[in-house]
Amino acid sequence: MASSWQTITLEEFAQHQKGFAFKSKDYIEEGVAVVRVSNLTANSIDTSDLKYVSEEVASDKSNFKLTHNDVIIATVGSWPKNPASVVGKVIKVPKNCDNFLLNQNAVRFRVKTEDTNDQLFLYYLLKSKTFSDYIISTAQGSANQASITLKDIYAFEFECPSPPERKEIAQILSAIDDKSNLNSQTNQTLEQMAQALFKSWFVDFDPVIDNALAAGNEIPEALQHKAQVRREVRAHSQETAQQLPASPETKSKPLPDGLPQEIRALFPSEFEQTGDLFVGIKGWVPKGWNIAELGSLVDFATGPAFKSKNFSDKGIKLSRGDNVKEGFFHWGSKTRYWPEITPELKKHKLQSGDILIGMDGSKVGKNWVRVTDKDLPCLLVQRVARLRSKGLIGSSYLSVLIGGDTFKQYVDTVKTGTSIPHISGGQIKQMKILSPDDNGSIFQKFENVLADNLQRLSNSLLEIETLIRLRDVLLPKLVSGEITINKEVA
Repeated sequence: MASSWQTITLEEFAQHQKGFAFKSKDYIEEGVAVVRVSNLTANSIDTSDLKYVSEEVASDKSNFKLTHNDVIIATVGSWPKNPASVVGKVIKVPKNCDNFLLNQNAVRFRVKTEDTNDQLFLYYLLKSKTFSDYIISTAQGSANQASITLKDIYAFEFECPSPPERKEIAQILSAIDDKSNLNSQTNQTLEQMAQALFKSWFVDFDPVIDNALAAGNEIPEALQHKAQVRREVRAHSQETAQQLPASPETKSKPLPDGLPQEIRALFPSEFEQTGDLFVGIKGWVPKGWNIAELGSLVDFATGPAFKSKNFSDKGIKLSRGDNVKEGFFHWGSKTRYWPEITPELKKHKLQSGDILIGMDGSKVGKNWVRVTDKDLPCLLVQRVARLRSKGLIGSSYLSVLIGGDTFKQYVDTVKTGTSIPHISGGQIKQMKILSPDDNGSIFQKFENVLADNLQRLSNSLLEIETLIRLRDVLLPKLVSGEITINKEVA
């Protein structure tokens, strides 16, 4: 530790503001956003389930406004066995939450200096294991709920570096987080592109409508609105398409909608009525396409029950429901191991490209993940469903199907249970999907188009995990002085 570091308390370094106890009767559909403890994620704020109050209610609550990079500590929560809602959780306010209001059971901290680097240093200091261990040691409460006091938070002592050292520490750690966040934003864009293509081909049937318009075929009344949208798209892009050079391979110009001729030729130019209004668009589907159950097109399995008393400290990872969360594997403290893969367990080994679905919990229908090489070796576990391509439809199609609105909406119609919603393996297998009658050409083309997209996504996720591990290694060493900056700071 550098000699310039001084022992101080948090109270000497930062000032606080407790959240306001907003009344539930004041919540409205739209207005000024209120951030509750339940909205705090591991590091930020989830804006998908905010509450709102009117401008009138918020008018005299300026003291409770949040600003980008404010640090929030949850003063009420669970004990460490439930890390998602643990007391003392520390987050940093993202820019999109500027001017939101802070609710009770949380405290906002701002440094007493005006240096933005000090504010970032404060965040990383309070994200350290030293602080979290201290908070848990001071917490009080029952078996199900813990709480901490402002007095105890303020009493936290730490070795404070000099301003230049604080700046270096903040910039090193924030640069890692910024790169990780940039990767996450890129991943969201890639996922949105994949979902848009899926919706265009398999939900809105854009290529079929385009073919029908080009051929002069009749468009069913139920599809007239979509046909008009496609006419406008084609008209808008016609001029641009004519300005582009002809393709060297085909000696022809791109189609007005930008879709290559060889792809659009795979789609029919007519629709037919199935009589089932819940299939296709009000029962209308591309001519020749079949209605199939998902289970008939994939290799489906669920895992066995593993007894917790036989878990080991290392070995083969178990893909439990706690690990399968909204497109990502959550390992870390949630990882559980099995000693070895015995002959009877070989059939439950996961493969790269497998799609897993969590079958229980409040977010059933949203909890899924695609297995990659970095997750292996891993075993399938009870109450987690596994979908594996067996030829006709591939892993990319399954990823987009299960990760998109189509599957979520289906689950919402079939799930059971109130306090803990769940779905069964039978319900997953019975989901109806449309299967083109073309020996899998359209499905294969979809896989080919998304191949680079999926590889970029996989590489980005791996880089994010590497960055997070690097930050988690550096953070405690930097804020404690175990590692000092390897250059002269001024």
